[in-house]
Amino acid sequence: MKINITIPVFNEEKILNESIRKIFLFCQGNIQDNFKIVIANNGSVDNTENVAKKICKDNKEIEYLFIKKKGRGNAIKTSWLKINANIYSYMDIDLSTDLKAFPKMVNEIIKGYDIVVGSRFIKKSRVKRQLHRTVLSRVYNLFVQKLFHTKIKDMQCGFKVVNKKVVNNLLKRTRNDEWFFDTELLLLAEKEGYKIKEMPIEWSEHSDTKVKIIKTIINYIIGLIKLKRR
Repeated sequence: MKINITIPVFNEEKILNESIRKIFLFCQGNIQDNFKIVIANNGSVDNTENVAKKICKDNKEIEYLFIKKKGRGNAIKTSWLKINANIYSYMDIDLSTDLKAFPKMVNEIIKGYDIVVGSRFIKKSRVKRQLHRTVLSRVYNLFVQKLFHTKIKDMQCGFKVVNKKVVNNLLKRTRNDEWFFDTELLLLAEKEGYKIKEMPIEWSEHSDTKVKIIKTIINYIIGLIKLKRR
C-alpha cells in the first residue's frame, strides 16, 4: 500500500522546510504504509524551488514537482496523475488542519470509502477562525447545498483523501484548476454514487493566508455556474 501525500505550494520559502519536516516526522510515526510526500510547486517565483530540492536531496520519501501553470487544483491533479499510489491525499502547507486526523481518514479509505473529507462544519470539529471568513465559508457551503442538493457540509477544506478509483475515473473530468477544484470533484463524485465521508478535524486559521477573498469568491461563482450548466 502506497500513499501519495501532495502538498501544493506557491511562494512558500519561509515555511516549507519546517512544514515538510513536521509532515514527514508525523507520517514516520503514525502511517504504517509506504508514503510519498510530493511538494507540488505551482509556479513559485521565490526561493521555494531551491528549498524543496534541498529537502528532497537525501530523502526518498519526499519528491519535488515543478508545475509551470499556476493553480492549486492543477498542482493536485498533476501530482496525483504523475506519482502513482493506492491512496491519494493532499493538505495545505500551512498545516491549518491538525495532522492527527490524517491516519483516521486513510483508514476509512482502506475500509471502503472513496473520498474522505476533513470537515470544519460537523459535530466534534474544533475551529479557530476569523468571524468574517467563517460566515463567508458557511454561506458558500449552504448555497452549494441548496443549488446541488448535496449533503456535504464542507467543500473547501484543504485536507482530503481519495482512492485510486477516484483518480482514474473522475480526476480528468474536473475542469477547474484553482480553488473550485475541491467543490467540483466532490459534487461529481456524489452525483455518481461514490462513497463520501466527512470527518471532524481541529482547524486553526493562519493570519498570513495567501487566499485572496474577492478573487476566490468570483472563481467559486463562475465554477458553480459552469458546473450547474453541465
